[in-house]
This record gives sequence, C-alpha cells and structure tokens, in this order.
Amino acid sequence: MALLRENDLSDNSLCFACGQKNPHGLRMRVSYEDDKAICRLTLPEHFQGWEQIAHGGVVSTILDEIMAYAVIHFLGQGVTLRMETTFRQAVPLGQELVAYGWVAEQRGRRAEAAAEIRQADSNAVLAQAKGRWLLKLGPDGKPVDGGLWADQGR
Repeated sequence: MALLRENDLSDNSLCFACGQKNPHGLRMRVSYEDDKAICRLTLPEHFQGWEQIAHGGVVSTILDEIMAYAVIHFLGQGVTLRMETTFRQAVPLGQELVAYGWVAEQRGRRAEAAAEIRQADSNAVLAQAKGRWLLKLGPDGKPVDGGLWADQGR
C-alpha cells in the first residue's frame, strides 16, 4: 500500500459520490449525529437499474461512501479494503432515503465499518454493508486526520 503513504488523498469536488461539481454524480451531503455519518438523498431516474429501482452499483456506492465519511471523520484518512453488501429490499427512485455509516471497530491501521440505507418515511432497511478499511498513517505512526474533507460535503 505504498500509494496510500505517498498520496494526500486530495479532492477536486468531482467525486462521483459526493463531489458537488460532478453533474453526473450523487452529490451526497453528509452530516454527523452521535457516532454516525448521515446522508439524506433522493435518487433520480438516471440511477435506474430495473424500472423505478436503483442500480445495485449505485446503492453499493452510497454505502461505501457513507462508511468512508464515518471512518475519516471519526478515525482519519483511509481507503476501502473490502466491502460486502446485502440487499434487503428494492431501493426506490424518487423517494427520500437515509444512509447511515458508523465505525464498528479499530485495530491498528485496520478499521471495520458498517452502513445501511433506510427508506425515510417507513424506516425500512433497504440495504446494508460492512467493510474493512486501511487507515493512512502519518510520520508519527498515527492515523492522518480527515480534516475538512470529513466535516462537510465536497
């Protein structure tokens, strides 16, 4: 993972998931409550898989991103090593959703995170994920702070 040590994980606001300047992206805006990262969003029809249902890759992207925000905000910069997604129900288009992400555990440079997407009106769980993360370490051997990136939607 030399690349993680050499790069600064900088941002240019074009991230597909949270980049506010990406006209084709999700434009996720994340806030924090207690120990969770939270994002409210409504998916438009261009994220469709089957009719009126979000594409599974888009759903997985939302789960990965909300876990990233939780890891970076609460622990520091890092990257996804592994992710497992469970689809509980179809994720609808055009309806408000709420994504939650949280850190489940940290051991050294490794962290475990989890996430879920719920329907805003019924609170039904639509999809869940768990992931393993590798934290970027600074010269002092401690995780590099997420800084502003973790505190606001890009």
